[in-house]
Amino acid sequence: MKNWIYSLLSLIVLVTINFLFSKLFNTSFIEMSFLTGLLISVIIFYFSSEGGFFTFKTDLPIKHLLESESRRNTHFLRFYISPPFIVSVLYTIIAAILSIIVYWEYF
Repeated sequence: MKNWIYSLLSLIVLVTINFLFSKLFNTSFIEMSFLTGLLISVIIFYFSSEGGFFTFKTDLPIKHLLESESRRNTHFLRFYISPPFIVSVLYTIIAAILSIIVYWEYF
């Protein structure tokens, strides 16, 4: 039940951000939907992952204070798939398909 609520809230946030972007840039809703979905997916991916290059660089000043066993860096990147990420990726895919259908004659 909790996953359904998170999914529904994510979809509402995506549509709201897309609506605001389309009004801000004075474009149609469908034109901004792919870019909005892609942007939100990247942001969710960045904040749902742990480890990687940026974490290593952020932890570097503190690691020299720790024991040598803790200083080892595995350069791992662990990503947690969450319902908001799944919804944003599906939103991006659907937006891409709809954009291709709407603007097919321009291709």
